[in-house]
Amino acid sequence: MKIKGFLIATLIAATALVSCKKESNNSSNTAIEGRWVGLYGFDNDKPSEFYSFQFKSNGVLEEYGETGNKIGVGKWKLENNVLTGYTISTLGSNNKYSVIAAYDAKNNKLLGNWGFDESTTDGGLWEMQKQ
Repeated sequence: MKIKGFLIATLIAATALVSCKKESNNSSNTAIEGRWVGLYGFDNDKPSEFYSFQFKSNGVLEEYGETGNKIGVGKWKLENNVLTGYTISTLGSNNKYSVIAAYDAKNNKLLGNWGFDESTTDGGLWEMQKQ
């Protein structure tokens, strides 16, 4: 299962690197800043659980629950249309989750994998669209 997730993450990253346009990171970073809403799933199941991020200009990542409450904070970066980041749960635990995603600027979408701690492949799939 971990190998399959790793292969999916590698494919996403490779696709993003091959298909990205020559543009400055500043314009990409500015485009990704803001509120994103989508879904996540476990393993290779189709994403079906609510997921929302706020990407701030200073590299701060905030995760929000379905009721609009902040449930996690972390860091993010975007390089060559590949988003990487992590969040740390603020619900009284030290749980850490990492994410990787391909950024589709044309359709304002993120499509990727998430995982526990430093891994981006042992959790499941996720997708978001900018609001």
